[in-house]
Amino acid sequence: MAVGRVHLLYGLAGSGKTTLARELSNDGHAVRFTLDEWMLRVHPGLSFESVEYRNIAGQVRELIWTIAEQVLMAGVDVVLDWNSWSLARRGWAIERASALGAPVILHRLTASLEVASARVRDRTDRGTHFAHHVTAEDNEHLASLMEDPSSEENLEIRDH
Repeated sequence: MAVGRVHLLYGLAGSGKTTLARELSNDGHAVRFTLDEWMLRVHPGLSFESVEYRNIAGQVRELIWTIAEQVLMAGVDVVLDWNSWSLARRGWAIERASALGAPVILHRLTASLEVASARVRDRTDRGTHFAHHVTAEDNEHLASLMEDPSSEENLEIRDH
């Protein structure tokens, strides 16, 4: 049986990553793993600003991968719904996927800083469940850190 594909997401907060992740999994041919949902369910009081956040998020990603790996081996795609904004974050998934022979697709969402930040404000105003509070300043900071993906990273890039 063929192994599934790994879908990664790249974009600002509010660019539509989780919306796309849901679309990719709606047809039953992929399983979505949304890090924010897992983090906010397991650690509801933990925020991005918490000192522990990075380490705990890393542990949760590893836990998610143990399940995602089984899904991939069953021939089903997985959508890793967290921001693959850096070479290191993408490399983490690419390394694991490559060990299984799973192709990797990076979905690059291209919403502008203004549009993405407006969506985040709207999401916050609506009180959307399982979404971290993100400010326009947080998005500006993220934009300054984002590392453009390259096809040399052993992945396919799809623009949205």
